[in-house]
Amino acid sequence: MKTSLTNGHPFLNNLSLVMYDLDGTLVESVPDLAAALDKMLLDLGMPAAGESKTRLWVGNGIPSLVKRALADDLRGDLPGQVDSSLFQTAHELFKSHYNEELGHHSYLYPGVSDFLGTMKDRGIKQVVITNKSEQFTDRLLQLMGIDHCFELTIGGDSLTEKKTHPMPLLYAMQRFDIPSEQSLMIGDSVNDIRAARAAGVRVVGLPYGYNHGEPIEQAKPDLVVASLTTLL
Repeated sequence: MKTSLTNGHPFLNNLSLVMYDLDGTLVESVPDLAAALDKMLLDLGMPAAGESKTRLWVGNGIPSLVKRALADDLRGDLPGQVDSSLFQTAHELFKSHYNEELGHHSYLYPGVSDFLGTMKDRGIKQVVITNKSEQFTDRLLQLMGIDHCFELTIGGDSLTEKKTHPMPLLYAMQRFDIPSEQSLMIGDSVNDIRAARAAGVRVVGLPYGYNHGEPIEQAKPDLVVASLTTLL
């Protein structure tokens, strides 16, 4: 794996499309998620989980996040782990609380604004591909003041498949008629790496996000950088 960069990385050469994960890649969003999740759990008479657990549970969309919290483990997205009626109640509670908490505690990671601005100035198309529900994705981008940087956002419920499936990445490339060799995925978790590999796209991993407690290097991205500005 190459990690030495000078005068910009070759990945940015002949680049026409950058696809980004959202939570843990562009935005530190766990504080909002944890606040909503704890309110949901308390409503159900269960103990609050806190940010440290929430950080481990993020990455596969809101339904999995809620199930993991109810089951209090990382296996909560497996069928049969959570009572269906309890899940439905909890899911609605979470969405209501998250709608109120969204953007109140989140913030952009260092270097994100500079990188997005540089890519936009260079005429490179930018797309957000997240497993977060579409209704929350667009609002969070607006609240963070970066929605104008993107030509397209794809949420976890926008298509029939979500990451780790390659469909969202393939859809974005087809939408703009850009081949895989001119495209790049940037993310913080194994979900992003696997989706990029399946789509035949190069992928950069960020070590500061949410990868279920595992170092992003274990997912074997093409490159790991501490900050997006390292690529410039």
